Amino acid sequence: MALSNVEVDALIVAMQSAGPNRKAAVAKLYLEFSAKIQLYLTIRGIKDSEAEDLMHEIFIALIRRSSSFTPCGKGRGWLWAVTRSMLTDKQRSTPKVALSEFDDNLAFSSADIDEARLKACIEGQMHQFTRTEPESTFALSLVMDDHLELSAVADILGRSYGATREFMRQCKIKLNRYIQDCLTS
Repeated sequence: MALSNVEVDALIVAMQSAGPNRKAAVAKLYLEFSAKIQLYLTIRGIKDSEAEDLMHEIFIALIRRSSSFTPCGKGRGWLWAVTRSMLTDKQRSTPKVALSEFDDNLAFSSADIDEARLKACIEGQMHQFTRTEPESTFALSLVMDDHLELSAVADILGRSYGATREFMRQCKIKLNRYIQDCLTS
């Protein structure tokens, strides 16, 4: 049976102290999340051989960052936020193709400025949503970015299909509240 958010919070808090409590907490979190994290990493394009190594690096980061965690019932979201952060760091460290020069002397119309303002507002609201709703952000990214079916999302989140469907509906409602502010102003 999947750990509740309260249990995940308690395990993260237990990781903050050295000794047997930390070892037990890490072991429980590892049993609960290691396969899910590895699946997430491979879905995001990390080779199987590298996914296990990165997953171990993520657990080391979880231990190191646990001192900054404040229990508030969102431990699962915090864990996935650390996972996404480590994945982003890994992707940034891979060499990219150099971009060509940009023309900084482009003329913008007032429609472009309004569009730019709307885009900036939405980006700001998305950043706020990501900070306040990390678990919702993660779940939505699995569907929108990775194009996963709800059954696969349910497996990763450790929820039943019905619970995942309802959770996704609630995530969309929350996200819509953030975006509506930009569309009405």
